[in-house]
Amino acid sequence: MNLESGEPGASVPHRHPIEFTATGSEYFRIWIVNLLLILVTLGIYLPWAKVRKLKYFYSNTWVGGDALDFHGEPRKMLRGTLIAALFLVTYSVGSNFSGWAALLAALAFVALWPALFRAAMRFRLANTSWRGLRFRFAGDLPGAYACLMPPLALALLPVAIAGAMAPRGMPPAASGLIGVAMLAFFAGLPYFLWRVRRYQHGNYAIGQLQTRLEADVGVLYGIFIKLIGITLLAVVAAGILIGAFILAGKRAGGGVGFVGLSLALGFAGILLLNILPKSYLQVRLQNLIWSKTGNRVLRFKSGLLLPAYLRLQCKNYLLIILTLGLYWPFAVVNTRRAQVDAVELRTRISLDEITQVAGREDPGAAGDMAADLFGLDIGI
Repeated sequence: MNLESGEPGASVPHRHPIEFTATGSEYFRIWIVNLLLILVTLGIYLPWAKVRKLKYFYSNTWVGGDALDFHGEPRKMLRGTLIAALFLVTYSVGSNFSGWAALLAALAFVALWPALFRAAMRFRLANTSWRGLRFRFAGDLPGAYACLMPPLALALLPVAIAGAMAPRGMPPAASGLIGVAMLAFFAGLPYFLWRVRRYQHGNYAIGQLQTRLEADVGVLYGIFIKLIGITLLAVVAAGILIGAFILAGKRAGGGVGFVGLSLALGFAGILLLNILPKSYLQVRLQNLIWSKTGNRVLRFKSGLLLPAYLRLQCKNYLLIILTLGLYWPFAVVNTRRAQVDAVELRTRISLDEITQVAGREDPGAAGDMAADLFGLDIGI
């Protein structure tokens, strides 16, 4: 059967909920050990920590009664970690010594990061399996440069150029060009995000079964316009709260009640200026991107609800603050569960048929990850 031919075996789609069964207490033990070993080894243990986390999260992500698995080797991933660290150190050191050195580092970053991004995607997918079948990332190198180089150049190079020219003074024309570049970056941010997500979600594959992303860029602009509106309203609301707080403080004159009011105001500020816009963006993007990912044989559907997700994030932030950060792993698990459980896989043929066809047509993703990927996983 040609899975891309649009000749499904059934007209009514099969629904397969995706479940996340990890618990906060189990992940807390993994997280605390990882954190201590990263500190003791001065960061060298980071790839081993990442593998432990990914294996735990993947083994608790179930699709059609079978869990995912991660097969990455920490020793190989260490090289990817060192490459990413080298970029950061080079830019930091260069910016301290010379603006021109920082500019060269920024140019190198813009020139190489798309290739590293693609390599990381290929490595992560090639090391992820379901029912014994390895996934693969089918994106090509020109596609990576097409979607990533423009936003990187617009975001990094103007800042680097400004730093390089600062000691001698910047000509008005250069200042104008830098301003135009920054304006173009922010105006084009939804478009750039759409390009990156289309490159990612349009190149996930198992065997010859490859997904596509059919989201319209105009919808993304609508999301960002509403996000700007929500943020502006949040700023106004925060200003009103601050004014009311100042007025109440003058009347109270200090004391326990004033301290409690201060804490309440601080959390209200976090809610309005951080949790609310961030949750809105996460929910809308997940529902849009995943619900538009698939092909004529399979498709995903995301139904993450903003009110429930917002309540969860408020709870997470509050408990993280009250426990001085120790609730962090519980918050990570709670957020992942909400995001994963909201996604459903819909197929026009059974999962057994997909497995059989993918197994026959699997082009050997495991062998593809050997030499040319050099273990690169940069946290994507």
